[in-house]
Amino acid sequence: MPATESVDKFFNAVNEAYDALLDAAKSANDRGYRVSRQLIDEVERGQRETIDLTRRFASAPRDVSGFYSAAVRAVTDAQGRTLDLTRQLIDEVTDGQREGRDVLRRVIEANRSASQVAVEATREAITTAGTRAGAVVQNVRTRATNGRPKATVRKSSTSSNTSS
Repeated sequence: MPATESVDKFFNAVNEAYDALLDAAKSANDRGYRVSRQLIDEVERGQRETIDLTRRFASAPRDVSGFYSAAVRAVTDAQGRTLDLTRQLIDEVTDGQREGRDVLRRVIEANRSASQVAVEATREAITTAGTRAGAVVQNVRTRATNGRPKATVRKSSTSSNTSS
């Protein structure tokens, strides 16, 4: 029977592996939320700019140069926001890769610890079983030799016949 300490070590190592995976899932969720939130904010800004640009055109349809400069500014701003969103996405992917390596390292270390504890517990169980089996074999041998009648020494027939 493995020691309680070994069992605790094993399950702590397994728990560490699951914690690493859970932390990775939470971080991935947070990254996805940040990217989604920024994407939604950018779509909302673009929608407002489009409505403002359309309102400007509707209120002064003959102001072509004013509308044109406002349109160029809106497109330029949209391109800047697109670049910012792309930069954030690349940063998040890079962070995800780094975190993936860290999680993999943590899981491997936890699995290594769990394996070592399992090997130690197995070795201990086999050693204990071997010792007990040896004791049982020795007990059986002892009983077998103690339970036999003692061998009697027989004299040879020639020596007993010589006296007659």
